[in-house]
Formats: sequence, C-alpha cells, structure tokens
Amino acid sequence: MTAIKLENVFYAYEADEGETPVNAVDGVSLEIEEGSFVAVVGHNGSGKSTLARLLNGLLLPDKGTVTVFGTDTKDEKKIYSVRSAVGMVFQNPDNQMVASVVEDDIAFGPENLGLPREEIIKRVDWALEQVGMAEYRKSTPFRMSGGQKQRLAIAGVLAIRPKVIVLDESTAMLDPKGRREVMDVIHALNKKEGMTVIHITHYMEEVLEASRVIVVDGGKIALDDTPRAVFARGEELKKYKIAPPAVTLMADALADAGADIPRDVATEEELEDAICRLLCRD
Repeated sequence: MTAIKLENVFYAYEADEGETPVNAVDGVSLEIEEGSFVAVVGHNGSGKSTLARLLNGLLLPDKGTVTVFGTDTKDEKKIYSVRSAVGMVFQNPDNQMVASVVEDDIAFGPENLGLPREEIIKRVDWALEQVGMAEYRKSTPFRMSGGQKQRLAIAGVLAIRPKVIVLDESTAMLDPKGRREVMDVIHALNKKEGMTVIHITHYMEEVLEASRVIVVDGGKIALDDTPRAVFARGEELKKYKIAPPAVTLMADALADAGADIPRDVATEEELEDAICRLLCRD
C-alpha cells in the first residue's frame, strides 16, 4: 500500500523584494510504500528538509498534491489525521521537549489528541519501551545525553501512534554512540512494528542501512534506487556533492588500482570477503 504520494509538487519560499522566488521543491513526483525504510540525502540547500515538511502538512505545496494514505494534505478538515499519521523528529531534540519530567513530555502529544488518561498511560509506557528508556520515566530530560534526548524525542512522536516517522537530520548533532542508539531504535520500529521510516541524513553509513535512497538536488529527485546501486555511481554523485561511504570509496580505489574488487560493495563485511577471495585466488 502507498503511504505517501507526491504528484508534480512545487514549493517556493517567499523571496525578498525585487527577487524571484526559487523552487525549493521543483516538480517532485514519488511514492513511498508502507513499511519501507527510505533514506533521503542531498547537499545543504538541496530541498530535502522542505520535502520532509511537505510530507505531513507542515508546508503545503504551491502546486501539485501530497496525499497521506489517500488524504490530501490541503484538506484542512483532515490535517490533524495527516499529522497523526506522519510524525516528525527534528535535528535538535531540545526544541521538541515541553516538560521537565520524561513521562509528562511523552504524554504531551496524546493529551492534545484528547485521549482518555488510561490510553495516555498505555501509550507513554509503550513509547518508552520502544526506545529503551522506560527506566527514565521520572527523570529530567534536559540532563540526559544527546542520544538519550533524541530517543525521547522519538518516543514523544511514537506516543501519537503514527504510521510513518520522518527524521529530519535527527542524528546530525549526536556523537557516534548517540547516532547508533537512534539508528537501532529506527530499525526496530521498521522491522518489528512495520513502521514506515523516512530518514534524512548526511551520514552515508546510515544510508546503507535503508532499503531505498533518494538523492535530492536543486529541489528535484536526481537519483532513486537502492543504496548499493546509487553508491556505485561515484562519479555522478560528485555532481550532487555527495561522498559515498568510506567502504565504497575504498572499493573504488582498489578497483581503480587494478584489483578485481566490485564497485558496488555496501558493507565492510562484503569488502573483507572480496579482498579475501582475491588474496586466496592469488
């Protein structure tokens, strides 16, 4: 089933006086299937964050349509159902926290939906369990590490029970440990809960963990394929100011040097296996 569909979507921010508006999203058409794990990449200013905000009605297209499980985001009567279906997690978790106690912060979303107290308690318990933070329910979030805060930000979105979660560079401010914590949560939600994940990131190693990668450039979809297929197009990626992950760069360097190594290597294990086969053969 199609979770989100964009049909010839355009969006431009208001320009300064005397200047012509430039489309941040420029004629984009795509479909995202329910249960998929999609990574979105692009250089700064490529339009990927604007695209993310169009997915749940935070921004509305100037032209074209965005539908979420068949509902047009321009339908004002159904905007709350759209935003309940598509949860957003942003780069800075501090900007998403509203309470000084973890469980109160997680309960904020369900409370605003007008849910009964018993249901709110169930959702808070479930959301904290999903991100591995149940033991911190009485803690103060502002004293936690970046990775813990971001996991709580995800829990706050999960408490609304969305079908899709969009992470807009949610690992950008984290150290490697924090990024790993968040990625583990994302994978569990996708694989165990069947949640659709749309992950916008600058970290190409995280992209390798997705089933599909969309490269955005100049507000347009430049590439749309599996990570393996996209990263095998190293020369083309330079045009979009995207550096493939280290393991792919190493495979390319070995291949350029004459080694019989495939250029579409996607993991360290695959590269190790390829090198071992080469050495054993020689």
